[in-house]
Amino acid sequence: MQRDDDKNFWGIPYGTDVTLEAFIHDSWDPTTNEIFVPKKFFGLGYGINLHAIAKKIGLF
Repeated sequence: MQRDDDKNFWGIPYGTDVTLEAFIHDSWDPTTNEIFVPKKFFGLGYGINLHAIAKKIGLF
């Protein structure tokens, strides 16, 4: 779950980007099957990847 280019504070990822692209990355990222992805959009913690959830329950 952790990549070298991710920002983190005491091991918890955070995002500082306030673009639409960063928001979409946090909620819909088809490039990974991880449900919890490190935040890119402004905030602390992980985003929930709805694409991965939909794929795991068989919607895709």
